[in-house]
Amino acid sequence: MLQITRVDIVDGQTLDIELSNGHLILFDTRCLYEENHRYGSLRDLEVLPRPSTDGQSIFWRDGSRISLKEILRWLSSQNNQK
Repeated sequence: MLQITRVDIVDGQTLDIELSNGHLILFDTRCLYEENHRYGSLRDLEVLPRPSTDGQSIFWRDGSRISLKEILRWLSSQNNQK
């Protein structure tokens, strides 16, 4: 089963996500704010606080969380629009 093995912040709003299969995802979190108000608490920050992972989700201390499924679904929808 695919899991998140590591997550870091590349710049203020981009996550560097490493998966258990060795693939890396650079994920611009600004897209989240436009599509879902759940992430509003992160929107106003210039630099995101360092997130943590439990293998299936990325989460922050304030309670915001995004699952690997959501990330992959969002990436898939972006590829289909191109």
